Amino acid sequence: MERVYCVQDQDGHWYVIPYEMREEFFELDEKMGIENQVEFEEADEKFNSLFSHYRTGGDLNLVALYAKI
Repeated sequence: MERVYCVQDQDGHWYVIPYEMREEFFELDEKMGIENQVEFEEADEKFNSLFSHYRTGGDLNLVALYAKI
């Protein structure tokens, strides 16, 4: 089992990402909120390449989550 982190981006989309990638997620998500178009596009491209496959496609409940209790 791998430790994961459930998080929403600024647009409210849910992601279930590897726990060790959470800081990079927050940094890139924050950069996508800036007004500089060039920096936004660079951050957006990197964010999508790293995190798009972790997006749940809707509600967090659409993803099967496991826990060792």
